[in-house]
Amino acid sequence: METLFQYICENAHHAGMIMFLLLMLAGLNVPISEDVILLTSGALVSTCLPNQYFSTYLWIFFGCWISAWEAYWLGRLLGPKLYKINWFNWVITEERIHRLSLYYEKFGIFTFIIGRFFPGGVRNALYITSGMSRMPFLIFIMRDGIAALLSTNTLFYLGYLFGQNHDLIIKYFITYNKIFISCLLIIFFSITLSIWIKKRLNRSNDM
Repeated sequence: METLFQYICENAHHAGMIMFLLLMLAGLNVPISEDVILLTSGALVSTCLPNQYFSTYLWIFFGCWISAWEAYWLGRLLGPKLYKINWFNWVITEERIHRLSLYYEKFGIFTFIIGRFFPGGVRNALYITSGMSRMPFLIFIMRDGIAALLSTNTLFYLGYLFGQNHDLIIKYFITYNKIFISCLLIIFFSITLSIWIKKRLNRSNDM
C-alpha cells in the first residue's frame, strides 16, 4: 500500500492534466464522476503537492467549466435527436428537459448553482437542456462559470481537508466501523436468542 501511495505521489505532478482530460470525457457523457475527480484532486494536492494547490485547482476548474460547453453544444447542435441515441437517453428524457426548462425560467442562475452539486447525470442534463433550449451561449457560460466556481471550490477544498486529516479520518472510520459491526452482531445474537427461547417455550407449552 505504501509503495502504491509513493508511486501515485511521484507522478502526482501530472494529476491536473489527467483530471482535465477525464473531465473532458465526462462532458461527452462518459460516466465519470466529477465529484470523485474534485475530491481526489484535493486530497492528492494536500498529501503530495502542497505547493501546487492553485495550479492544480485551475486545471480542475477549467476542466469542469469547459466540459459543460461540450454538453451545451451537443444539445444545441443535435437537439431532440439525442433522445434516440442510447449514449444520451439515460441522462436526458423529455420529462427531465421540460422540468429543467421550467427551473430555468423560475430560478435562473440558481438552477445552475444547485444543479452543479447534483451527480448522476443531472449536470449534463442541465447543460444539454441549455443548448436544446438555445440559451445564448454567453449567458450560459457566465451562469455556469459562477456555479462551477462555487462547486469546484467546495469539493476541491473538502478533498484537500480529507487529505490533510486522512490518517485521523481513517482511524475514526475503523473505530466506528468496529462499533457498528459489534452492534450488528449483538442485535443478531439477541434476535437469535429470543427466537430460540420462544421456540423452547412453545415446545414446553405443547408438552
